[in-house]
Amino acid sequence: MNLDAAWMVAFLAVLCRMTAMIMTAPIYGQVVPLQIRAMFCMVVSVALTPALMPFMPPVPQGLGDFAALFFRECTMGLALGWGVQLLVNCLQMAGAITDLQIGMASAQVFNPAVGGTASPIANLKVMLGTVLILLLGGHHMMFQAFMESYRYPSAGLTPSQGMLTLLLQLLFRLLIASVQIAAPVVGVTIVIDAAASLVNKAVPQTQPFLISMPVKICLGLLALMLGLPTLVVAVQRGMDAVFTQIPRLIGGG
Repeated sequence: MNLDAAWMVAFLAVLCRMTAMIMTAPIYGQVVPLQIRAMFCMVVSVALTPALMPFMPPVPQGLGDFAALFFRECTMGLALGWGVQLLVNCLQMAGAITDLQIGMASAQVFNPAVGGTASPIANLKVMLGTVLILLLGGHHMMFQAFMESYRYPSAGLTPSQGMLTLLLQLLFRLLIASVQIAAPVVGVTIVIDAAASLVNKAVPQTQPFLISMPVKICLGLLALMLGLPTLVVAVQRGMDAVFTQIPRLIGGG
């Protein structure tokens, strides 16, 4: 390995893309100290640079070419990290739907994994989803997608019809997965609300909607527990969608 100008430019380009991906991917999150993440990016970039040298463009000859190269690398890394963030947001949305249905949406707590507040079930879904992503090898798939993104030498930053189609397909698949995760609880609460509506029509003095709130919470949590296997399937499908579509999206469709 020769430490010439081509190697140094390739290393800096890989480092920019790797840093942008790691800093935005919630798998490593805000809970990991910044110094550890920075050192991790340096070590992995040094290890990957020799393997990625054949896919690197020629050494830029001017300051404008250098700026364009590093801007592109940062954009590609942000796209990869954004894909993982999108998967975690899908899990958080499923939990928010669940909390809304069972009446716990107002109980907001801070979640360091997403850097903001969320409802209790949303926090639970995010934590379980993050563990499942790691158990199912999501961090390995993320680096495979990182390597795959260099196999598209013609990738550009100009939006195209193919890129828009891939993006819409990815968003649609994640939205469907989010609804599927929340479906058991939503189904149970709809049945309870329908029963309360019938009781309200027959005996409105009993205030059935107030009486049904504890029932919705108990049966909703039971449905949440019984529906946890669907979370594994949804996370697996979401990972396949993200780590398959994102490199193609980077490749310009």
